[in-house]
Amino acid sequence: MMSNANRNQPFCQFAVPRGAFDKAGPNGDNGFVPALLHLEISGREPSPYDLGNTTSIGRAPGNQICLADDTAVSRQHAMIRLQGEQEYYLIDLGSANGTILNDKLLIGPTLLKKGDVIKIGETIMGFELIGPSPEEQQQLNRSLMEKTRVAWHMATMVILVCDIRNFTRIGELLPPDQLAKFLGSWFRKSSEIIMGLGGVVDKFIGDAVMAYWSVDSKNPTVAQENAVNAAIRIHQEARLTQVPDNENFEFRVGVGINQGLVSSGSVGVSQRDSTITGDSVTLAFRLESACKIKKIPVIVGADLYQGLGGRFKFIPLGQVKLKGKTTSPEAYGLTVD
Repeated sequence: MMSNANRNQPFCQFAVPRGAFDKAGPNGDNGFVPALLHLEISGREPSPYDLGNTTSIGRAPGNQICLADDTAVSRQHAMIRLQGEQEYYLIDLGSANGTILNDKLLIGPTLLKKGDVIKIGETIMGFELIGPSPEEQQQLNRSLMEKTRVAWHMATMVILVCDIRNFTRIGELLPPDQLAKFLGSWFRKSSEIIMGLGGVVDKFIGDAVMAYWSVDSKNPTVAQENAVNAAIRIHQEARLTQVPDNENFEFRVGVGINQGLVSSGSVGVSQRDSTITGDSVTLAFRLESACKIKKIPVIVGADLYQGLGGRFKFIPLGQVKLKGKTTSPEAYGLTVD
């Protein structure tokens, strides 16, 4: 564990280019910093960068870590995202030159470990996962029970899960550098669709994306329609997506959408990440898996279908047997023109 007194000591002595780091790293709301990137800028003392929920890295000015002078870095190159209690994932966003983690090309979202070394362009960063100081730990212990009580609440959400079909085969067709770029580009495009329709990208899991919309009890159809429209646009984007050098390979995805009550709130006492859990989330994943069996691009649960009424041309699928479920819930399919 690293104390506050030595937080400015270098984690690793690497020479990196003189970049432009536009913003100071974000501290958590309660002052606790569970993870750092150690950066050494040419001609300066090494300094830590506090990681927030999402830290974007790239050449464009809008990135939290802006490497404006490094021409080997893409405008939106990569991100580090907190997806659980001190679980930081490194994700390449389809960069031109790739992201290197511990001397290996990054392919897909990868959980960072203490001591990992990230290379983006000519810039090298050391990742350190730390805990609170002794004084902070005492404060954490005193407030643990109170934080646990207030961190979570029940809420109605619409949950969307999107998964790439035949991803193993895509991995066989593409060399590692092309696969990393292709997957990162798809994550970026699908996330932009979701966020453009008011959704929140909760996490990336392998080749899958999970997102959610909060349901307003006074006007629930807004979240419902936005989620279904996101699924439609994701499929339309998939049809336009070409696997490099494989013109005859059809890139496809499956989308499961479910509405229900979930536990929503911050993970752990640091309250640096919001997530959702519960049976309704699990059901969204199961509905997505059923797309492969039913050979239909989008499957939604009964609550969502009933809320939307006739707004979309759903196909009744009857009771669908889902893996891990003792009952077979009603489900409805949607084709995409």
